[in-house]
Amino acid sequence: MENTILTAVGLGPGDPELITLKGLRAIQQADFIFVPRSQDGEKSLALRIAQEWIDHDRQQIVELLLPMTRNADQLVPAWQGAAQQIAEQMQAVTGTKTVKGVYLLLGDPLLYGTFTYIWAALAEAYPEITIKIIPGVTSFAASAAQGQFVLGSTSERVAILPASYETDETQLRQLLTDFDTIILMKVGTVLPQILDALEEMDLLESSMYAERVGMPEERVAIGADLRALKNQRRPYLSLLITKQKGSQF
Repeated sequence: MENTILTAVGLGPGDPELITLKGLRAIQQADFIFVPRSQDGEKSLALRIAQEWIDHDRQQIVELLLPMTRNADQLVPAWQGAAQQIAEQMQAVTGTKTVKGVYLLLGDPLLYGTFTYIWAALAEAYPEITIKIIPGVTSFAASAAQGQFVLGSTSERVAILPASYETDETQLRQLLTDFDTIILMKVGTVLPQILDALEEMDLLESSMYAERVGMPEERVAIGADLRALKNQRRPYLSLLITKQKGSQF
């Protein structure tokens, strides 16, 4: 019998209406709602997106502090601490009935997200907890739909990459030799360098930028409109899609 079940629910990019029916059902059936929160004092975006379907009288909301950093000395203890907090909260009430928890996150649980690290920590320290995963609409799929931008057709090849590692002209040229469409995730801090490279390659007209898609603060820029962003650092929740000239978009 599965006495303790944690389900990771991908909420999609930010529009509550993009939560899947399966994800919504898992949220409504949960005893515990676990949500990540950064340490900058901002409220959890995941909690904001799912707020409408949470029963505050019946369900317990637990915020997990997870730093926005690449420093492994800070990240690893945070992941382990989050896993411990999840396990202790759920196992404290485990009895004859199954205890269900959901871990809410933006996008999809298995694409460039923190959940995979927490999952690994849970699997190592608390193997008795059953883990389930419900996929979510990715930010790049929602962005492409919003901008009516074809990601790939027929034999076109598509690459999905973290932006901070693929930012100069040489790297982008090589990628566009190998792929027809490049999706660069989390471009906020390196956007100026990427736009400079794309302009040098004459690819701005076949590119689009999106941030916080599906949220009230959503911003989308396509083609020449990207020039207005060249001297700006944009939010973490942002991406850029670019295609070879001549590809369909």
